[in-house]
Amino acid sequence: MGMILKEVKISGLNEEDKKLTALFDTGTRINHISSKFKDDSLAMDLGIVVYGRKQKIHLPNLKEEINGRMIKLKSLKIEGTEPISEPKFCLWDMKLYDMIIGAELMQQLGMVLTPSVKQISFPSN
Repeated sequence: MGMILKEVKISGLNEEDKKLTALFDTGTRINHISSKFKDDSLAMDLGIVVYGRKQKIHLPNLKEEINGRMIKLKSLKIEGTEPISEPKFCLWDMKLYDMIIGAELMQQLGMVLTPSVKQISFPSN
């Protein structure tokens, strides 16, 4: 498992870019986003689209289940990639991170993490 923190930009239906620090985590399958960010702003203020049902999130270090809801944003911008249109996230009240980028999206983008040097790279075209 590898984990790297990196700044990303997201936007919702309100079209404003929001900078967040995302955890890139190969041990997590899907993307997650906090309902309240470290700067006390709210994810709902971005203009998100709620499209999925509530779902249970199981964290290995917690015995309790957490409820989340699947949402879409307008775009996600990660340095080194083209903007990702309508990225999907599980919205819940995370305490440690504003956003987690999961393995599925990293694989789609061809990202390679090198945690020992805190680097994200992409295959050359």
